[in-house]
Amino acid sequence: MPTLRSRLLSWLLLAGGAAVGALSAAVAYLVASGITSALSLSLLVAAAAFLAGGSRAMRPAARRIAPGRPRRFALAAAGAAGLAFVLLSALSILADRLAPAPGPAGPAVLRALRSGTVPLRTVRAGSGFDDLRPLETVLRGRRIVALGEASHGTSEFFRMKHRMLEFLVREMGFAHFAMELSPEDGQVIDAYIHGAPTDPRRVLYWPWATTEVMEMIEWMRAYNAERGSAPGLTFHGIDPLSGDRDPVMAANVSRLLARAGPEARVVLWAHNGHISRGPGWMGSYLKREFGDQAYLLGFELDHGRFTSHMSTVRTYGVAPAPPAYYAHALAQLDAPILFLDFRTMERVPALRAWLREPRSSHELQELHAVYRLRPAWHTLHTPWPELYDGMIFVEESTPAAGLRD
Repeated sequence: MPTLRSRLLSWLLLAGGAAVGALSAAVAYLVASGITSALSLSLLVAAAAFLAGGSRAMRPAARRIAPGRPRRFALAAAGAAGLAFVLLSALSILADRLAPAPGPAGPAVLRALRSGTVPLRTVRAGSGFDDLRPLETVLRGRRIVALGEASHGTSEFFRMKHRMLEFLVREMGFAHFAMELSPEDGQVIDAYIHGAPTDPRRVLYWPWATTEVMEMIEWMRAYNAERGSAPGLTFHGIDPLSGDRDPVMAANVSRLLARAGPEARVVLWAHNGHISRGPGWMGSYLKREFGDQAYLLGFELDHGRFTSHMSTVRTYGVAPAPPAYYAHALAQLDAPILFLDFRTMERVPALRAWLREPRSSHELQELHAVYRLRPAWHTLHTPWPELYDGMIFVEESTPAAGLRD
């Protein structure tokens, strides 16, 4: 008769086998996600790897527990462990979906949104500035305009940020541009936009190695070549690419403005997370030092496709936003691009209440192959005014074009 110690050892071996199966499944999922963006196929490969690796690793325990049929027992145990994991994951996702959330915006809010937001005509640079004129009042007196992005792989975000840079440089006197890029790489690009025969493509890694970013850099070079008496445009890399990135990025922005003088103004480019005033993010440090002289402008989408990077760059889909999302209401306004200034909007009680609800927004970034497994991992529930000063909404996202596509 098996002793207690023998039983414990058998069950420890069984648990160890399940852990080996889980590791096999994780590796298989990551490999499959590098080959295809189809979630169902990646999960199928992971499940097969779990059954194969887990059942093999569980056989030493199975020989102790069921000596007459160890292979069948090991396979059944691996299947039961996998099913338990799937059920726990499903319950976790279901709990997220059943958690209390704001309902869809009512007719009064939609009416207020139609009059309280600014429709923009296009994301394409070189299209004139008539539709951007309302932004002059909002952005006048700012030394920092930080442009975010809800995804690192949306063409419309990149092109709209190029258009915003053109507007801020030509119409509002901004002469510095800082990006989520290393200072050393920033120097290579700065030399290029000042006419040096360097190749910025060699320092543009994902997500900046895109046609859209390269077109913006070419515009900066052309602007500097033909600017006449206007101030030259300078490119700065502010990202140390280290663990303590956000306070260092904020310090780099502060340092470049101090060096450039009290009239200097800078346009920043980074992910929504970095430019937000959430605790610990770059935007929180900038707000602490510069107050209202820093304007934090997030970017959001409703639906479409975008690129993300893990071992390779893949394209992923985004379904139309559910009613609890800010984007759900904005998508009903028949304006594919909108500018929202929260200080202006909060003067309207209906809009203030809508903005201050804990509505959801997208937070899509690297490693989406993993983050897509659970909505909570790529969704924010913080009211927008707690994070940003304004928002540019683009209804449909299309994938950014890689330089080697």
